[in-house]
Amino acid sequence: MKRFTLLLLCIPLILLSAYIGDKENVEAIKENVNVQPKTIKISDDSELKIVPLYTQYQKYLEASLETNDSEQKKKFFREFVLDYIGKIGEEEKFGTADLKGNFLMKSTSYEQQLLNRIDVLMSKHGEIEEMIIKTYIASHQALPKKKSTIFLVPINSEFAFIGESLGGISGNAYKDTFVFYLNEDFDKDILAYATAHEYHHLILRDTPNFMVSSVLNSVILEGKADAFADRIVKGVSPPWHEPMDEKTKEHVANLVNDYETTFNDFVIGNEQKNLPRWSNYILGKDILNHYLESNPKLSIQDWTFKEDHEILEGYKYQEILQQ
Repeated sequence: MKRFTLLLLCIPLILLSAYIGDKENVEAIKENVNVQPKTIKISDDSELKIVPLYTQYQKYLEASLETNDSEQKKKFFREFVLDYIGKIGEEEKFGTADLKGNFLMKSTSYEQQLLNRIDVLMSKHGEIEEMIIKTYIASHQALPKKKSTIFLVPINSEFAFIGESLGGISGNAYKDTFVFYLNEDFDKDILAYATAHEYHHLILRDTPNFMVSSVLNSVILEGKADAFADRIVKGVSPPWHEPMDEKTKEHVANLVNDYETTFNDFVIGNEQKNLPRWSNYILGKDILNHYLESNPKLSIQDWTFKEDHEILEGYKYQEILQQ
């Protein structure tokens, strides 16, 4: 009986010891992960800067947990996150107003959940960084670019559903920079594909007088970016590559010049207009597939800078799209 009692007393001690050991391991991992901005030399005149915002978010969240004042929480977010982004923009000489104004770049009501997400992302930072650098270098070899900055942002729980439908990743490109909003369970293959996709957007944003002035522009822009990513990252099919029958494609093409149908309708979908989610991506991919099959000898450099009317030449819904 004494031996049995002794065993029962030892079990909690063993469990406590294991718990403390696990906790220490987690803390050690967090301490050993370098989550500071990193500049990678791609060539003699080209470089990439990766800026993880984990630490900035942690500072904002730790301050935010000390108050129930929603306005004060927003101030902390501006102070620790947005101002830091602005500082990086000044150093690297690119504008940050659109990036900071993105609806995903907000304070959160789920502070502890976001802190937990950051812990996981920090522990995975090495593989995130490795995948981005590898894909960026491959993209640069196809279409060189002098300088880029990539921000890594832990996505708010309010918007986590957006990332979930995109392999745990949502991205936006601006001039000389793009940002990834990450769930903790992101798909590494989709991260690679998205890196090549957003890189192509950066290349086109470097062209004189770049502007997305219509839904048709965005359709072809996304089609080009996916055609590029398909050639850089082999064998990956992102979630937005959903099948679309010919009747639906024609219907989508008819809505491209309908000014009552918004850009968001094409991305998010609109049930009332029978418009599927990611319609601009799907139609864009179909247009580029047709053009590249018709012009198989063109290099990436050649078709990247083709005008929209050239890309549409001979496409089955060309007249509808150009009306």
